[in-house]
Amino acid sequence: MPDQPGSMYFDSNGVLTEHRWIGGQEVIVHYDDLPDSDITEVDGIPCTTALRTVIDLAVDLDPVQFHRAVRDCLDRSLFTVEEALARVGRADMRHRRGAELLRLHLVGR
Repeated sequence: MPDQPGSMYFDSNGVLTEHRWIGGQEVIVHYDDLPDSDITEVDGIPCTTALRTVIDLAVDLDPVQFHRAVRDCLDRSLFTVEEALARVGRADMRHRRGAELLRLHLVGR
């Protein structure tokens, strides 16, 4: 990630990303098209679903962290293996590295 606020770059998934400071808080802004199925609301704040978040973070987590994140989501019923496999199989995930990592992780269980 670039050190300069306002710097634009592509993240590990190939998504245009910007490093910004807003109100003294570091913010990472990802510019990506999301289907409605990947958006949820938590306490009135729109955010990505747990499944989409795991897909997006997969490439930046070490294998232990990634396994723990997936296991936690499955244990908490935030998504099922079947839901995850269906999501990573959709066309918009075809070239996303995190989706492939999740698919391989779930198939190898």
